[in-house]
Amino acid sequence: MIASQTTPNRKIRRRPLKLVLGEAVMLFLSLLMLIPFYYLFVNVFKTQQEVAMTPLALPSSLYFDNLVSAFSQMRFFNAFKNTAILTLSSLAIVMVFGSMAGYAVSRRKHPIYRIIMLYFLLGFMIPLQTTMIPLFLLMQKLGLINKIYGLIILSSGGCTFSFFLYQGFISTIPFDLEESARIDGANVWQTFWVIIFPLLQPVTVTLSIFHVMGSWNDFVTPFLFLHSRDNATLMLEMYRGVGEFSNDWPRMLSSMVIIISPLVLFYLIAQRYIIDGLVAGAVKG
Repeated sequence: MIASQTTPNRKIRRRPLKLVLGEAVMLFLSLLMLIPFYYLFVNVFKTQQEVAMTPLALPSSLYFDNLVSAFSQMRFFNAFKNTAILTLSSLAIVMVFGSMAGYAVSRRKHPIYRIIMLYFLLGFMIPLQTTMIPLFLLMQKLGLINKIYGLIILSSGGCTFSFFLYQGFISTIPFDLEESARIDGANVWQTFWVIIFPLLQPVTVTLSIFHVMGSWNDFVTPFLFLHSRDNATLMLEMYRGVGEFSNDWPRMLSSMVIIISPLVLFYLIAQRYIIDGLVAGAVKG
């Protein structure tokens, strides 16, 4: 009688061993990825001698002089202004031209647009490192060396990446919306900016995150094309802490913390849009 009253729905669900091992491996890899961040933030509050002796140990006492020294010796506000101008200006160019190119290719069925898409794809597959010397010679002939606007033009090459994101998402938008707008008298320009572009918010936010993080952390292109300290970015200011024969690691790590703090704040605010935007712009397309 007691056995018959036992509810059959209460079954103990045992998780498969393969799933448990997979989660354990992912947890281990996640902790492994946190080691550089742990090393960074722990050594900021140490003296140079303590960093050399016990780099992975917790600081014996909080030492804030490294942050003060790093902030005073680097021209933070000037470098922050240059980095912000470079990042936001190139982001606006990439966003505008990438979205318009993606709209044109996704809505036209002529074979010439498929050739254009293949052309962009071939350009996207070429890494920047293989074109540094030709780019430097071209920038030198155009008089764009050591110019912020020259680096903005160079950073606008990210239009290819934004083109593929926008093109994949626009192809999933029903064409009936555009036909309704045309019936109401809207031209192509009004249809795109009033009807289509507001629907591209997931891809736009995802593009903004990737472009801002890439431009903010970029060191190679500013190092090659910006020579004066007045035009230096934050990464170049951090690089000035590297000495020829010795390095002040606590001050250099403190500079890293100061530089990445705005980027971490931006990422924490916008991180929830990353997966949604990638899924909508890539998988659906």
